[in-house]
Amino acid sequence: MEKLNLTLTQKVAIKWLKNVDSSLFIFKFLKDLEFGFRALFYAGIIAFTVFALIFASSFINFADAPLAPFWDTLGDIIFYGTIAGMTLILTLESVLKLDVAQILTDLKEQKRRKKEQKLQRWRLRNMNIWMRIFVYICIYTFLLYIIQLSAQGAFIDLFSTVPNTPETQKQIAIFVSEYDKFVKWYTFIYIVSGLTLDYFVSKKRTKAAKMEAQNENA
Repeated sequence: MEKLNLTLTQKVAIKWLKNVDSSLFIFKFLKDLEFGFRALFYAGIIAFTVFALIFASSFINFADAPLAPFWDTLGDIIFYGTIAGMTLILTLESVLKLDVAQILTDLKEQKRRKKEQKLQRWRLRNMNIWMRIFVYICIYTFLLYIIQLSAQGAFIDLFSTVPNTPETQKQIAIFVSEYDKFVKWYTFIYIVSGLTLDYFVSKKRTKAAKMEAQNENA
């Protein structure tokens, strides 16, 4: 199957259609409109999205929830991420003259073949070493962030209302010491697990490369 030669903007538009308008209802509707009406539609749907998110967020309050900072951060990511995602509707202008239905069919077929041959980009064995390191660091950082939020919540729950006495300071010192030990053990176990995992990933990459070379020489 030939590789689709699309610009970056067109790739973003196709991705948007796959995830938001897979039935191509909005695309077909916009395709028949003049540019002025399309511009009004873009502005209207983006404004409606912002208004709907602000309205919905007015009913949500994480102040009293466990791990409130985490949920606030997650809420902000969803809020601004949704707005940013909806603004990508503007990229549809770059594909209005293309046979989008056929492109989506071709992409679906490519996805099926990649799945059969296990060539998906998200698989560790299909990433280069630097991308795998980046993934390992991201997972480590995310888990450490959860651990820190949990420790902060436990610290506040245990010591926020107790009097500031020598015994309290002793217990705080013990808490901090145990937390540091936990983080060190977590880091050690994570590094060992990551190295072990990457060893097997590298073996699979080598095996796959040899099989591909044999198929090319056959």
